Amino acid sequence: MLNEIEQYTAIVGENHRKNLGQFFTESRVAQFMVNWVTEGDKNSLYDPAFGLGAFYFAAKKIGFKGRISGAEIDEKILRFSQAIVYSDYCTINHTDYLSQWGLQHEAVVCNPPYMRFQKFTGRDQVVNEFESQIGVKLSGYTNIASAFLIKSIFELVPGGRLAYLMPLEFLNTGYGKLVKKTLIEQGTLRAIIKMANEKEIFPEVITSIGIILFEKAKTKAPIRFYTANNIHQLDSLFNQSPVSTHAQTGLSPEDKWSKYFENIPQTIEIEHLVPLSSYGTFSRGIATGANEFFTLTKKQVNSLGLATTETVPCITKSNQIKCSIFNTDDFNSLVDKNLPVFLLNLNENLSEQAQNYVTHGERLDFHQRYLTKMKKPWFKIENRISAPLLFGVFSRNTFKVIRNYTTVRNLTCYHGFNPNLFGVKYLDHLFLYLLSTTGKYILSQNVRRYGDSLDKFEPNDLNTALCPSMMWFEQLSNIDIAQEISYIRKFNQLSEKAELVFSTLSDSMIPLP
Repeated sequence: MLNEIEQYTAIVGENHRKNLGQFFTESRVAQFMVNWVTEGDKNSLYDPAFGLGAFYFAAKKIGFKGRISGAEIDEKILRFSQAIVYSDYCTINHTDYLSQWGLQHEAVVCNPPYMRFQKFTGRDQVVNEFESQIGVKLSGYTNIASAFLIKSIFELVPGGRLAYLMPLEFLNTGYGKLVKKTLIEQGTLRAIIKMANEKEIFPEVITSIGIILFEKAKTKAPIRFYTANNIHQLDSLFNQSPVSTHAQTGLSPEDKWSKYFENIPQTIEIEHLVPLSSYGTFSRGIATGANEFFTLTKKQVNSLGLATTETVPCITKSNQIKCSIFNTDDFNSLVDKNLPVFLLNLNENLSEQAQNYVTHGERLDFHQRYLTKMKKPWFKIENRISAPLLFGVFSRNTFKVIRNYTTVRNLTCYHGFNPNLFGVKYLDHLFLYLLSTTGKYILSQNVRRYGDSLDKFEPNDLNTALCPSMMWFEQLSNIDIAQEISYIRKFNQLSEKAELVFSTLSDSMIPLP
């Protein structure tokens, strides 16, 4: 199979593959999936994204005698596959699976395209078709893999089986609620297998990868959550105990399911913990759609002759902040290093210098970018104020929390927290909590796990996360807040005394059964 992948890639090029979200199935993974879906008396096997035929070859290897069919939208890969698939029992239709309706299948196996739903041409039509055909309203944030999965579930005949190799980000996302609801309500979700070493399967993809095993059965068997540390472990996976097992009736689509792959006690809210939104809200940073145009160094600002009112100070990259305390001296240091920490901030009354720069941007087609062309005028930035607390969107191993004592704004590398009337009083309390080991543990219940040990928070993940109540925060009076801030400035971590105080929050958490 590796040889076919190399040959195909040499013909079409990497860009063609990536534009269509083509990532090919490792043969041992394909074998595992085909073995499971064809158990019992199955007369046919269907692949909604045929590609290079990994599942076809896996089926032939075990001597599957039934009819094999599939769909493939890409004419280039279809021609290549038809040249290597030699069988009277295999039919590959040149069609877009998401627009093909009215079929039913008894065994479905698939490695769907890996790309954001927003990049899919004809998205609006697909959304309309889902609603009219199966009564499902897809979110605009749904990725194509999840759309494939939902459609395949509805196309299974009673007793039919499905195995999907796909990103597991839906376990923790807003659009994933619909996916989880479908898995629970439309049959029996047998297992979700998280592939811990995702690079072994898709070296180029930075996302969590897993296998979904689903059966169109009325019997609601417990859902098993497995973690496979490598491909070889799939061979004996079902002889091992799952990381966790849960009754389908006990799982909610509203919950973040990635926690079920962690062998740690889950927790629930009681009196001392409240949603962080009690104190204010996190929102994403400014999205420009063309950072290379909108972000400038001090030298560039001076060279362009822009007025001081035509730019605003702004954190444009996560690594520009090194310490958990950020003040004016820190920003000035970034300016002195000639880093791009100024954001274009123009209104419709442009100075001659600003007009020249805008014209320059139009010559380079910045006004035709996805985000810029939706704004009027295209060069106007989003309305955001500086946030006193910043939280890193992506992280590895730990979360990045910043106490911002400046009026600097931020791009989408950080989420910004804007306190309400109650939150103003407790800003430093919240900062210390978010920086604490206990706080990071509690927040981790809401994080989105991706591949390569990459974690991500969306604003609402933070807003719904738990934090101490105002009454509990009052006990921090035995900590000198200003002294603790100075300690963090020096050592970039909480003092042992503060960590001990926050560790008592464990008394506010009890294990779930």
